[in-house]
Amino acid sequence: MGVALSLLLILSGCSGDADGPDPFDPGDDRRGTSGGPALDGALLGGWRNVIIIEVPGDIQRWTTVWLFDAGRTCRQTVETESFAEVVPRITESDCTYATAGGRISIGYTGAGTVVFDYFFAAFSPDRLVLDGFEYARLP
Repeated sequence: MGVALSLLLILSGCSGDADGPDPFDPGDDRRGTSGGPALDGALLGGWRNVIIIEVPGDIQRWTTVWLFDAGRTCRQTVETESFAEVVPRITESDCTYATAGGRISIGYTGAGTVVFDYFFAAFSPDRLVLDGFEYARLP
């Protein structure tokens, strides 16, 4: 149940927009000037968010780490630690990404695409807000 709950909560935070512009679409006029999908250099590197939640009969800590590189590939790692189960569960997902107009389109390898809003909190390059959740830049 822990993995299913984790997946449900992660997916419930997605704000997929099937009708909106797609930065991966070669015909989209919001693409970068190089002819490829747009890239926001401020996203490059690693980002971490830690959330502690209470679920019936348990308290869990979810640590999500995003890694974005200049080659437009990314990796999402989610570690769920349950006080009831003791053993942490870790999922890693490879992806590609593109940015445009304050949105990031993330294509998971073999699992579809989601689109999130993003910005930098308090104009800090070290505080990424991705789909409403704040992440701190990794050293």
